[in-house]
Amino acid sequence: MLLFDDYWKMTFEILKKIFPGLKENDLALDRSGHGDFTLRSFQIMKDQKVSMEDISRQVADVLGKEDFIEKIEPVGGYINFTIRRDKMMQAMKKEIDSTGLYPDTFQDPERVSVEHTSTNPTGPIHIGRIRNSILGDSLARLISRYGYRVTTQYFINDSGKQVATLFAGYRKYVKDSNPNVNDLLDGYKKVNDVLENDHSLQEEVDEIIRQYEKGDPDTIRNIRMICTVILNSINESLSRIGIKIDDYTWESDLIRAGDVDRVLESLSDKLQEEDGAKYITSLDRKMFLTRSDGTSLYFSRDIAYHLYKFQNFDWLINVLGENHKEHMKHLEYVLKDLMEIERRLDFVYYSYVSLESGRMSTRKGNMVTLDELVERAMEESMKVVKEKRPDLPIDKLNEIADSVAISAIRFQLVKLNANKTLVFKWSEALSLEGDSAPFIMYSYARAASILRKLEEPETAISQEYDSSESALIRQMYFYPYALEEAFRGLRPESVANYLLELTRKFNDFYTNCPVVNAKETERSKRVLIIHLYKNIVKDASNIMGIKILEEM
Repeated sequence: MLLFDDYWKMTFEILKKIFPGLKENDLALDRSGHGDFTLRSFQIMKDQKVSMEDISRQVADVLGKEDFIEKIEPVGGYINFTIRRDKMMQAMKKEIDSTGLYPDTFQDPERVSVEHTSTNPTGPIHIGRIRNSILGDSLARLISRYGYRVTTQYFINDSGKQVATLFAGYRKYVKDSNPNVNDLLDGYKKVNDVLENDHSLQEEVDEIIRQYEKGDPDTIRNIRMICTVILNSINESLSRIGIKIDDYTWESDLIRAGDVDRVLESLSDKLQEEDGAKYITSLDRKMFLTRSDGTSLYFSRDIAYHLYKFQNFDWLINVLGENHKEHMKHLEYVLKDLMEIERRLDFVYYSYVSLESGRMSTRKGNMVTLDELVERAMEESMKVVKEKRPDLPIDKLNEIADSVAISAIRFQLVKLNANKTLVFKWSEALSLEGDSAPFIMYSYARAASILRKLEEPETAISQEYDSSESALIRQMYFYPYALEEAFRGLRPESVANYLLELTRKFNDFYTNCPVVNAKETERSKRVLIIHLYKNIVKDASNIMGIKILEEM
């Protein structure tokens, strides 16, 4: 829960006393520029059979007495409310002075699991999938900032055909007790090249699956070993962009611990059989839980995994590619309708990512890995940084280039609605003047530069602000509403869009409101505005994974 002087809530509660049938969406944040909040009066006129003039008079009589209201203005079927800027400044300063954050947060007791990435341990993360990790990590940061106890989780798919094929490739072509990732990928590729036409190799893969599910110690040890090699590589790649997973669950553990058997038992009265394979009917479709030889299928293991998570968490969030929608629709049906699980379960889907220039590397064919993306981003960001700051030493250039590269990748992949396909464009991601992380970072560094030049005067809240100051104060005050919008919709891009608009407002303030050479009274109030701005940008940037710097 977010804690701050919420003038929207205060306004709504007063209006609710005047108009008892008022709904929350009748009082909206104004995006037209006419005010701060706007009351949609159409439903009130219809329900109470009153005129707009009557509504305006009642509102003015009551809300006009509130000291936080600067102006009430009826326009057509709307009533716009403007909040006093000094009240907004007081609200922000009070929280930052006492807690270091605006808004403050009340710790919610609910435990939240955010599962993301969970890519098969059969190869490195590539650009098409990295949106999953970045989206999931930003969601976890957002929900944690909102006050929930969040754990990020990775479901390691070490059972089934893909990993069995990886192991077959290792056993046939690698045979090294300490294999590296490239050796394993090479063996995996070779096996897949011949698998369709080699029936004996297909039988070998099937036998690996059977031995693994039966608990054969050598098979388990070797599969875990090669999966760990690739998983370590995945984690190293994720750590380069500031992502750390809190908890890992091995799929095979659910089989050996009996979790999958318990799923089959709990669904026994709904199980049907076809050629020895067991299935349930979900939304008029057969969903198979076991093969004809009795080994489990991913659907049954995924049910077991979610039941396991529900034992430890109050709310589950899964971040998944759009091609998983059908699977998750049936999973939700089983959990909610057949098993009657009442806890909250949400799915956040994303579309895949491609590069504007197509292939970026010939080493791995048409698969561009996260590591390659980071390397290319470093090269591109170094060009930009050297051009802007040729005066800096190489170690400082590397620090800035690294921060710009990581921030640019993360922001570019999360700023757009996750359901929309995304083409990654270097010109957009690294622009200092566009909708990008460097645009935000440069603005923050500019604010820091202003404060470094001053022996900080006594900061004060003024009673008067010009239009550029007022617009920036309004945007800063609205930060909790952006957090709430992002949280309610599980859409971190709302924070990204807020950050971009905040940066634009600051740049307008910077252009029109001198600070260093201003009169003392003007300088003092503007220094306070900049302090508040830096605090809010830093907080929102952390949610987005942007690595802000004091100097660029």
